[in-house]
Amino acid sequence: MNRFLWVASQWMKNLGLPGIAGVLLLFFSLAGYLSLTFWEKSKMEVLTQDEAAERKRLDMSRLNPAGDVSTPGAQLHAFYGFFPARQKAPGLFKTIYGAAHEESIRLEQGEYKFNLGKSGRIGSYQVNLPVKGSYIQIRKFIVKVLNSVPSAALEEVSFKRDAISKGELEAKIRFSIYMNVIR
Repeated sequence: MNRFLWVASQWMKNLGLPGIAGVLLLFFSLAGYLSLTFWEKSKMEVLTQDEAAERKRLDMSRLNPAGDVSTPGAQLHAFYGFFPARQKAPGLFKTIYGAAHEESIRLEQGEYKFNLGKSGRIGSYQVNLPVKGSYIQIRKFIVKVLNSVPSAALEEVSFKRDAISKGELEAKIRFSIYMNVIR
């Protein structure tokens, strides 16, 4: 032990104060780099797992056109089966508002209008939403809505910013949510 202390004191004497500071700085830099690298790697693994789970969930909810739809009637039935029933509209609107809440977007009063299609089986809700938030928040909100409501279509987006220095945008978003009326 004494020999170790003697060698350490000789190194410190030879290095001087600037050398010791440099060695400590190198040590702490290396420790910080390694800890951040491992922390980011674990975060990346969690995000990759979340993405895989989300992809699997979306794949399960999509219509499988290669299924056992051999006759035109079965194909038509499968097509109409893809669209949610009109009675599920409140739940879909709740999903849209949940996506806005997750992205911390302020939703102003929205407008909802139902249009019945020419066939009488498929109708659509035209949803006009004036929102306020950053560009990234609004973009993530739109992606979440389109991923969580498969029968939704983005019709229009318009942005307005009062001043360039202002970080918050006002956007008008219009979705059409297609529904099966007969079910």
